[in-house]
Amino acid sequence: MTKFWCVDVLRIASVYYVIAVVIAMLLYPGGNHIELDQVGYSLHKNFLSELGFHKTMSGDLNFFSSFFWNTAMYMLLLQGVAFLFIPKLFRDNKASFIFACLGTLFMFPACIFFVGVALTPGDIYFDAHIFTTTAAFNLYTVAIFFYIFAFIFSPLSNFYASGGILLFVAVGIYSYYLGDFQPIDALNDRVRFLEVYTMDFLIFNVVLQKVMITLMITTIIIFTFGLNKLIKDGQ
Repeated sequence: MTKFWCVDVLRIASVYYVIAVVIAMLLYPGGNHIELDQVGYSLHKNFLSELGFHKTMSGDLNFFSSFFWNTAMYMLLLQGVAFLFIPKLFRDNKASFIFACLGTLFMFPACIFFVGVALTPGDIYFDAHIFTTTAAFNLYTVAIFFYIFAFIFSPLSNFYASGGILLFVAVGIYSYYLGDFQPIDALNDRVRFLEVYTMDFLIFNVVLQKVMITLMITTIIIFTFGLNKLIKDGQ
């Protein structure tokens, strides 16, 4: 049962997230924040959260794409529950155990906020969507930060913290270039949006977002190998 919650659930949630998002991309009707007539989904022009819009930027109903996107986000709640079981694996080292507990303290609400992202599509609840997205990413990042130290202070190889370290590099780049940027509603304040956003800036923002999401998933997968080793060593 310990392996199921601490390893298998994290892997299942991660794999399902990737599969569901890919399906959502394939079913996305079209349009991005600048080019409303774009056909289909663009990896470098569309934000991931656009998959959850009720209607796309092109004005098309987005039922099927948003359905798979929402299930992917709901699956992250299962990941949050899994992290409630993980700190006990680090109990043999006091420092690791404390850092793991702190990590879970932030990870569980982060996953709840990710569900909130699904429940507040940006084309309908823009301000709430920005709030839940920002809260989810910030809490998740802090959680990974504490778990990096949980692994570093454990008897395991520091390799298991490598994904999280790369994630922090990406977060640092994001904060440096985009930290002071104020989100603009592209639907209700389109004139100001087009004054601020260029296609190059949009592409940079979109690509960096996907890099961070990829690193978040990679970090969790790497964590599972370390957690699995802790389980085996404790048997």
